[in-house]
Amino acid sequence: MPQFWFQIGSRKSALTTMIASNLFILLIPLAMGLFLYAKVEQSLETNANRSNTAMLEQLKLSLDYKLSEVDNLMRQVALDPKLDYMLKIPKDADSADTYRFVEFMRNQLSRYRSMVSSFIFDYYVYFDSSDTIVKADLLTDSRTFYSTYYTFKDMTYEQWHKEILTSAHSMSYLPAASLARGNEISTNTEYVPKEVVVYEQSLPLRSQSDVLGNFIVLIDVDQIKQMLKQLETASDSAIYIIDHTGKTIMSTSDIPFSPDLLNRIETNSSPFDYRIAGVNQMVSVTSSQKAGWKYVSVTPNDVFMQQVNQIQTWSLGLFIICLIAGLLAVYAGVYRNYKPLQKTVNAIMRGKDMIGRPASNEYEFIQQTFEGSIHEEKNLRNMLAQQIPLIRTNYLSRLIRGYMDVDVSPENEETLRFMDLSFVSDRFAILLVKIEDIDDFSEEQSEQGWAHARFIVSNIGVDLIQLNNNGHSVELDRDRLAFLINLEDRRGDRAAADIREFAESLNSMISQRFKINITVAAGEIHQGPKAIRESYPEALSALEYRLIKGKNAVIHFQDIIDATQHYYYPLEIEIQLINFVRSGDSDNVEKLLSTIYSMNFDSSHITPELGKCLFFNVMSTFLKIVNSTNTNPEEVLGANFDPIKAVFSYPTADGMYLKTKDLYATLTSLFKVERSDHSTQLLQDIVHFVDQNLDDQNMGLALVADRLKMTPPYISTFFKKNQGQNLLDYITRKRIEKAKVLMDNKELTNAQIAQMVGYNNDVVFIRAFKKQEGIPPGKYREAMRPDKTGSDA
Repeated sequence: MPQFWFQIGSRKSALTTMIASNLFILLIPLAMGLFLYAKVEQSLETNANRSNTAMLEQLKLSLDYKLSEVDNLMRQVALDPKLDYMLKIPKDADSADTYRFVEFMRNQLSRYRSMVSSFIFDYYVYFDSSDTIVKADLLTDSRTFYSTYYTFKDMTYEQWHKEILTSAHSMSYLPAASLARGNEISTNTEYVPKEVVVYEQSLPLRSQSDVLGNFIVLIDVDQIKQMLKQLETASDSAIYIIDHTGKTIMSTSDIPFSPDLLNRIETNSSPFDYRIAGVNQMVSVTSSQKAGWKYVSVTPNDVFMQQVNQIQTWSLGLFIICLIAGLLAVYAGVYRNYKPLQKTVNAIMRGKDMIGRPASNEYEFIQQTFEGSIHEEKNLRNMLAQQIPLIRTNYLSRLIRGYMDVDVSPENEETLRFMDLSFVSDRFAILLVKIEDIDDFSEEQSEQGWAHARFIVSNIGVDLIQLNNNGHSVELDRDRLAFLINLEDRRGDRAAADIREFAESLNSMISQRFKINITVAAGEIHQGPKAIRESYPEALSALEYRLIKGKNAVIHFQDIIDATQHYYYPLEIEIQLINFVRSGDSDNVEKLLSTIYSMNFDSSHITPELGKCLFFNVMSTFLKIVNSTNTNPEEVLGANFDPIKAVFSYPTADGMYLKTKDLYATLTSLFKVERSDHSTQLLQDIVHFVDQNLDDQNMGLALVADRLKMTPPYISTFFKKNQGQNLLDYITRKRIEKAKVLMDNKELTNAQIAQMVGYNNDVVFIRAFKKQEGIPPGKYREAMRPDKTGSDA
């Protein structure tokens, strides 16, 4: 009877409480879901706007980059020093002036063709005074050019001549137009006219008041449409390109750009709603400072808000489903949870005599039952004591890795004492030990061998620390241990020396006595709650420095703290290296690589990260040479050989350097045979150029290198190696030899002769002559007179 009363009384209380609690819990996620849905909808709309604007901005940047190519081409042509003269050549000019157009076409416009991309369909220069059009492969008059080559659809010759050839323009772009003749695109059954955007710049560039001609560039509209295609496809948008006057340069839609929409985009740069042809649209705009264009994207709202509408539908359906499922789950969960609770209470009551009135509900009854079992706490504590070593290890590992701050306060002494730990001060340092290999210690590379090695390093390390300070060891990985050194206050300034002495002693003892190769990295000493988490990253940085120091080293963070944040590999050195390799000069390649390595790793403290970056750049130069010379990599490196992986497979910079030098030696030997005939021709070109231009006052290493399109250091090294003397000494000797010949003419003064052999004044000439011949030029001429007189007699 008492048990039945308990069940009836408690059922009403416990069951009601459980239902109310579960319903309340159900309402919380539903409310949060509604709130999150509102935020997600707003975020999606914002992201859609941002994404559309970003794609439009990317289109602007891409097209601006292409338009800069047009501007660069215009400057190359417009700033040609011969252009001003050619613009004034009349129509009935003589053959010499006419030939200037031929030279301009062959030497200038043809050369620029190789410098531009397919974005520029064609370009030409119109000279008004002579009615001449010059392009890369053509020289003709304007009427022949229009009727034979580029005829614009819906534009007569007179309109074309007036609007394009003779009108004043300053970096102007005309709307897209079709070429009706000469450059159609062939399809299977018909020819499609080519569409171009015309870019114009009046000439001469320095004077826009008097237009003597125009430079015209035809931009391929297909190239622009290809750039617009990605944005158009991604967002189902219509793209318009509007210039600063409001004219539509081109568009992907047949619907014209309305004046009202033009006024809106002039005053509103952020996305806005607009209704076109009865359809709500989202308009995004971005402006280009490069050409003064505006890029306009018009997207239907149904497409623009498609994702938002889908999420709205899904969310509503999911909310209804969740509500129904939640109610069912509440009912099932309450019923399921209550049944075990009732069974538990019945089981307890069957094994326990009831004393007094039962509790008001099942939960209080269970609580009272558990309170009677507190005496089992001692047994649990004994079991916990057996897990102390594991707990201590886990605590030290988390402490070292910086997951918590060290606490040496009296309040934490009981916790530390429970883990059998004690700290004598709040000064700490971390040492990391990397076990490089155990080949000489254990014949088998088994886990047992590695565990044995870690055990030896750990125990010897702790014993060495305990000589002067307090410390503990933690195994971090299969081949890595950490030592937590707690420094005694009484050691004072000797603490840093203790750390260095411990690191050296540990490395020496482990490597010599047990033949285990290790690398020791030490962080600095820090004080306070964050001391350990500050020292551990320093020890990690020092351990990374084994790339520079090599294996089996002792590395202190204090020693590498002044490492430079740059490396020595300037562009001039890279160009020298490329030239030496391509010329087959293996000696200079080896010397230059040795210099690069010495400047970075011997003469300065470079970080490991920058060291890896340096080797990556040097190997990038290697790949540049292979690619630029069309060299088959398999002939040089072998099949399926990756030079980057081969270099970075070495753990130290010394190993990377040796492998890099070996790869460069292999590549240089390939060019050595190919460059032997080239060297002979290059030497002849240098000598011929110098001999023919001795009277040039600028004659020197820079001029020769510029003429031959090579670097001055390479020309200097090449000439000295193949001629046996410096290039400047050779120029001086040839000038003095020419001056001695000119001295036969008694009417020429020393100043005149100096000018004729390339010297600025006679003082410099006299000094050079005396250094070369041992006597001044005046005495040399006096010495010549008796011989001349004798020969005349």
